Amino acid sequence: MATRDRSESRPRARVTLVPLAAEHIPEIMVIERSCFADPWVRQAFERELVNDFSRSKVALDAEKRVVGYLVYWVAGPEFHILNIAVRSDMKNMGIGQLLMNQVIGDAHDEDGDFVALEVRPSNTPARNLYLRYGFVTVGFRPGYYKDGESAEVMLLHLRNGQ
Repeated sequence: MATRDRSESRPRARVTLVPLAAEHIPEIMVIERSCFADPWVRQAFERELVNDFSRSKVALDAEKRVVGYLVYWVAGPEFHILNIAVRSDMKNMGIGQLLMNQVIGDAHDEDGDFVALEVRPSNTPARNLYLRYGFVTVGFRPGYYKDGESAEVMLLHLRNGQ
């Protein structure tokens, strides 16, 4: 008998995606610090509020609590994911997929050529999510993170022949 993947048995979260606003940042910071060894500072999220390239989104649950977020930039044909995270107690409930679907859908709708991102090679859950979407590794950025770990550069090509 085949075993069932635990993520299949978890309920799907009912969330709404909204643009990042200043009032979301305190909750984002709690998630950011719990998810990353090298978290962004508050000012980095504040800059996204005024950055013309930024398309930052926040996932809100039914009680309007932040359960995930996505920061990505649009620069010509490139859609670049800078930061994506889901609250620890809400993982494996489809929120990460919803956030990924947002950026990839926007890239398709706006005739983007590719979606790019950097990820720690040691971040297996994130890498597996990106691989499921069809991202491929195109290189590494040595010493990218403060602790010296390199970043794996991954792309999702949206045009045939690339």
